[in-house]
Amino acid sequence: MKKISLILSVVFFMVLGSLVTPSCDTNQGQIIPYVRVDFYLLLYADLADLGIGSSKVISGEGVNGIILYRESDFGFYAYDRTCTLWPEHDEAVVEDSTFFGVFECPDCGSTYLLMNGAEPNSGPARYPLVEYHASIQGDVLHIYN
Repeated sequence: MKKISLILSVVFFMVLGSLVTPSCDTNQGQIIPYVRVDFYLLLYADLADLGIGSSKVISGEGVNGIILYRESDFGFYAYDRTCTLWPEHDEAVVEDSTFFGVFECPDCGSTYLLMNGAEPNSGPARYPLVEYHASIQGDVLHIYN
């Protein structure tokens, strides 16, 4: 009886150890540093030049800036520009000059398609860009987390 409980204890701790031990591969893209985001943009002043299906880079917000994507008249999405390959990667994605609505990491080459929820389109990244809330209140767009 003592042998069985000893064996079960060993198996339990082995399984627990394999679940808790971090691995470089499984930790990729899961932790982008938290930064408080809470700002407002005027729809008819700050965003007057942002047409449907286009994007705008907002510096000074989020971890490495924010990409604002306008899907429709009143449909906006806000994504952090930090590549999700590694949490410590800390590389800002830039707009791809050859493909509309695609942002690319200059370091690892991962591309993100904005019209698809900023999911990775190619490259080693497996997680989408971090998304912030974007809601309209009157003629003001509120971006926050």
